[in-house]
Amino acid sequence: MKISSLRFTFLSLVAMLLSVVASAQVSFTVDAPTLSAVGETLRVEFSVDAKPDNDSFRGPDFSEAGLELLAGPSQSTSRSVQWINGKESSSYRCSFTYIIMPSAEGKYTIGSASVEVDGKTYTTRPLDVEIIKEREEQGPKSLQSDTPRQQSPENRIGKDDILLRLKLSQTDVYKGEAIRASLVLYTRVDLSNIESLEMPSFNDFWSQELTFDNTPSREEYNGRIYQTYKIAEYLLSPQRSGELRIDPVKMEVIAPVTVQDNRHFDPIFGGLRTYNVKRNLTTAPLTIRVKEFPLGAPVSFNGAVGSFSMRSSMPQREIMANSAEKVEITLSGSGNLKFITTPKLRLPESFELYDTKVQDNVKVSSAGTTGSITYTYPFVARSAGEFVIEPIQFTYFDLVKGEYVTLSSERFVLTVKDDGTAASESAPTVGGYADFGGRMKQLDRDIRYIHTGKLQPRAAAIFIYSPMWWLVVVAMVALFVAIYVVMRRRIRENRNIVARRMKRADKVAVQRLRLAQRSMQEGNRHAFYEEMLRAMWGYISDKFNIPVSLLTKETIREELYRRGVSASDAEQFCLIISRADEAQYAPSTDGDMGEVYGDAIEIISKIESVVKK
Repeated sequence: MKISSLRFTFLSLVAMLLSVVASAQVSFTVDAPTLSAVGETLRVEFSVDAKPDNDSFRGPDFSEAGLELLAGPSQSTSRSVQWINGKESSSYRCSFTYIIMPSAEGKYTIGSASVEVDGKTYTTRPLDVEIIKEREEQGPKSLQSDTPRQQSPENRIGKDDILLRLKLSQTDVYKGEAIRASLVLYTRVDLSNIESLEMPSFNDFWSQELTFDNTPSREEYNGRIYQTYKIAEYLLSPQRSGELRIDPVKMEVIAPVTVQDNRHFDPIFGGLRTYNVKRNLTTAPLTIRVKEFPLGAPVSFNGAVGSFSMRSSMPQREIMANSAEKVEITLSGSGNLKFITTPKLRLPESFELYDTKVQDNVKVSSAGTTGSITYTYPFVARSAGEFVIEPIQFTYFDLVKGEYVTLSSERFVLTVKDDGTAASESAPTVGGYADFGGRMKQLDRDIRYIHTGKLQPRAAAIFIYSPMWWLVVVAMVALFVAIYVVMRRRIRENRNIVARRMKRADKVAVQRLRLAQRSMQEGNRHAFYEEMLRAMWGYISDKFNIPVSLLTKETIREELYRRGVSASDAEQFCLIISRADEAQYAPSTDGDMGEVYGDAIEIISKIESVVKK
């Protein structure tokens, strides 16, 4: 008991010590954009995740770096507390922020800052920032114009303020070589949403979508600085040589734009109004040149590209006949591992080789395809003797060296001992069978020796052209004709499913209205209005073959106008939908439900009398 108590006390002290050490780890970091433009203000933030000692923060001297200090340091603190499974966890953050402005283009170094926590000093690393001079925007700036045309929301976003690029890691490769394709969105304005994205099919490429870090960054492109967002990333591998084309990527984005609109003056927000501006973006088509492999490829080359190594595992030097053994090789490295053809193993004729087992441990990332593949060749030695297992050869094309590299396993001598069965006795062979004193003995016990004498067919085996044979043929033809007739009838019945659905729209609506009537009689107003909405929306969807997801009151009005329905009837139809939608959860009376039900039947009857389908 004393030993257990001492052990428990010791472990508790160690745990407390580790917790103290972990809590004593303080992080002090600096954050600022590493790329900016001349005249653009920079926000430099120094953050520590522990409470600093009073007046212990020392910021860098920005004047020594050639940077103009506009404001700072401004100190802010934040604390958060969480309870997870009854356990409390808290975090603390203290930040010191500077606003600076570079006066000229060039590369600058923001010096180290220091802070003290519990008497211990912590410093940040120096941070390098690059300042460039952006090219001037082409044409007049709409932001500085007061003309109505240039004050429109569309003109507030420049032609190259939002760009979409498909960036390739390389465009001149060999067949099977990996290419990283990154879809990047470049923007100088705020975006609210991506409406649609249409990726190419990547014809003639093997493609694998990758996971990626979607942290925004800043990048200079065509002399301007953009905020960039990675949208998608793929690993591509060309499957044939020649010039391969990647079709453009299409995307639609929405950018909120706030403009001065004195026609819609608001007492709180004034004349400011925000519009959602849609922009259709398209990448440029790309061409990749896929080169042919050099001449003189070894026979063991099957298109492997990359850098690989081979490890082999052979059986014991001596084995018993009719015993199962295996040869195993492992290919490791980086390259087109997913397309490697199984290397061939050549065994003596008296060996029985079974199906090769393949086990891969392959990982696909932005760096390419890496990992290993293990090939296991199980076999059985059927006869005794001394045999040679020829080396297994694997050839790949080394992209760095630009040449073929052949890997080979060892040349292995295997001794097979007699296990005492006749089939394992060492003897000369004839056509794959051992000749023991003129008597043929089977080496493979699962296949019998072929009889070479005169073969006489059995009378019972003659079936062709017999009465039973003709009966079977007639029955099969009759069955085929019956199936053909039934299928043709079913095809004719289902040829125009859309027309049938449109024709039965009023009947389906009546069935749904009956369900609504039943709910009305039961006093279930929520179910009543739910069935009414389902009947009204479903009627228009079935009648005009429009998916319910695409229906709005505006589209219903337009479709009814186009079909010859009067404006008042179209408005009455939409009004019933609005009443049912509003009354579904609002207090009402049974009389209101009856009125809505009657109006719905009347308006559907009017539409049926006008729209003839």
